Amino acid sequence: MNTQVFLLCAAVLLLSPARGFAAPARETLFDPQHQFTLSAGPGCADGGPGITLQSATASPRQFAATRTELPAEKMRNTTLQLQATLLVRAVQTGAGLWVGLYDGTQQSALRNTQKDPVRGEDLTRTQTITLWVPPQTTRIVYGVTLQGTGSVTACGLRMEAPAPAENREASESSLPVRTMRFVLDTVRERALHSAAIDWSTRTPALLDLARHATEDDLYAEMRHLLADLHDGHSFILPPTRARRLSERPATLPVFTKLSSGIGMISVPDFTSHNPEAMTAFSAAGHTIFAQAPDMRGWIVDLRGDRGGNMWAMLGILKPLLGSGDLGVFEDRTGQRSRPWCAEIQGSGQVQARGPDLARVPVAVLIGPQTASAGEAVAIALKGRPQTRFFGRATHGQTTGNTTFTLPDGGMLALATEHECDRTGQCYEGPVQPDDVQADPDAALRAAKEWIRESFPKTPQ
Repeated sequence: MNTQVFLLCAAVLLLSPARGFAAPARETLFDPQHQFTLSAGPGCADGGPGITLQSATASPRQFAATRTELPAEKMRNTTLQLQATLLVRAVQTGAGLWVGLYDGTQQSALRNTQKDPVRGEDLTRTQTITLWVPPQTTRIVYGVTLQGTGSVTACGLRMEAPAPAENREASESSLPVRTMRFVLDTVRERALHSAAIDWSTRTPALLDLARHATEDDLYAEMRHLLADLHDGHSFILPPTRARRLSERPATLPVFTKLSSGIGMISVPDFTSHNPEAMTAFSAAGHTIFAQAPDMRGWIVDLRGDRGGNMWAMLGILKPLLGSGDLGVFEDRTGQRSRPWCAEIQGSGQVQARGPDLARVPVAVLIGPQTASAGEAVAIALKGRPQTRFFGRATHGQTTGNTTFTLPDGGMLALATEHECDRTGQCYEGPVQPDDVQADPDAALRAAKEWIRESFPKTPQ
C-alpha cells in the first residue's frame, strides 16, 4: 500500500531538485506489510531537518521505502547523483538509497545500494548513486529504504547534477574514465549491433558519468549500454567477478554406457582459457572415446552446456568431428573467419588425435540450457553425416563473443560475429532440434532408438 506522507519542511529543504529542474511531485511511503512509519526526523548536523523511516516489528525480510517523484523532461541525457547522509540506529539488516527510472508506466532502470547497506547500532554514513538518464525517461522516483527493524534518518537527501571535477585533467586519466572510454570505443567499433546506439549523445554522457561514479555505478551503466544492443549475449564483469570466473574449477565430461554399442558423452560448460586446463579438459574427452572402442553409436548431451570456451569443447569431440571444417564466424560486414576445426586454439600444445569416429551415428541432445559456446558446439555438429538432433530449442545466443580485458581488470564479452555451420547456414536465434521432445527422458529414448536404427544391418 502507498501511504502519502506530507513532510513540509523536509520536502522544501531536503528534497529540492537540482537547479533548473522541476520540484518533486510528492512523497509517499511504500510499506507492503504495514510494519514501518515515516516521520519528520530530528535535526541534522547541518541544521536542516531529516526524515526518519523506522520499525520495531519488521522481520529481517520485510522492507519499506520512501518515494519521491520528479518529472524527467529537463534531466534527460544527463548524469544525476542521488545523495544522502544516513544515520542508522539498531539496524541489523540494512538501510540505503534507491532510484528508479520510468518510461511512462514501464520501469526502465532500478538502482540501489543494497550491495553496500548501512547497518549498526549507531552509525552515520553518506551514500551516493550516480546514473545516466536516458532520453525516453518521463519520470524519476527515488528515496530511502530500510529492511528489518531499527531506524534510519536521511539528511540532505537530494537528486542533482554532480559537481564538476576539481581537476579535469586528472579525472580524464582516471581508471573509471579509461575503462568507460575503452568500453565505448570497443562496442562502437566491434559490436554486431552498434548502430542501435546513438553514439553522439551517449558517449559524452557516459564519460561524464565515469568522472563521478563508483565501480557499481560504472558497471551498471555499462551493462545498460550492452542491453541496448539487444543481442542477448554481450555481458560485462567487474574485476572481482572476472577473477572469480577465471579461477572456477572445471567440470569434466562424463561417459555413460547406455546399452550394448551406444555410449553417451555429456559435455559441461567450460570457462577457462588457461592452456593447461584446456588440454586437460580435452584429454578427458579423448580418454572416454579411447576406453569405449566397442561403441558403434554416440549420444552427445549438450543440455547442460551453458557456454564458455568453445574451442576446448570442440577439442573434446574431435574423434566425432574429424579434422574437416566445422563452421565459420561472419562479422557485421559479411567478412568470414577461417573455418573452425576441432583443435584447442591458443593451448600451444599438440592435441592427441584419438579414434576416428567421424562416420558413426551421433544423436545430439539440446535444450534451453544449451547456450553460447554450447550452441556453437551444436552448430559445429550440424551438417555432420549420420547426425540428428533431439530435445528442445537452444537458448538462442548463437553469436560469437570476443573477450576483452578492461583497463581496471574487468572483462567485456561482446557479440561481434554471427555463427554459421559447415553448410553455410548462419544462425540468428536458437538451434532447433530435428526431433522435438519436451520431456528429457523421451528425448533420450528417441535418440537411442534412432541410433539403433542407424546401425549397419547384419547380413542374414
